[in-house]
Amino acid sequence: MSDRLYKDDAVLRLNRGNMLYCFSGRFSIRERGDGVYAAGQLRAACGRLISVRRDAGARLRLLRKNCTAIKFVYDASMQAPGVMFRDMAGAAPLTIPVTDGHAFEDQTMGIYKVAIYSFADGPRDGVVLTPVKPVAIGTIYE
Repeated sequence: MSDRLYKDDAVLRLNRGNMLYCFSGRFSIRERGDGVYAAGQLRAACGRLISVRRDAGARLRLLRKNCTAIKFVYDASMQAPGVMFRDMAGAAPLTIPVTDGHAFEDQTMGIYKVAIYSFADGPRDGVVLTPVKPVAIGTIYE
């Protein structure tokens, strides 16, 4: 899909005849052009996303779950993308480890490189720096 269509939230239309189709939603936080994500905004976006997912039919599966982390997803063939967290106190940036993992909750899309920013690991004020644009930004619920 082209970047323009993605940014404009284009409508998806099927070009096949009448058949049985099955769709499953993949929810992602929108990527920022500058690669700088405020920790507070990530928490708020994660809260909004879990609310949207509940409204989209996952109410029972997400019952009593809270957003605990953000997952930055990169192509599996990529070298370490260098995702870091910098607090507002001016301490040296901390590198967020990158591992092989699944982009979304199910395992249907294969393995990607993922960097997980856990809300419990860092202070409430700070920024996550992503020098390379992620393929998707997912959420983790517990």
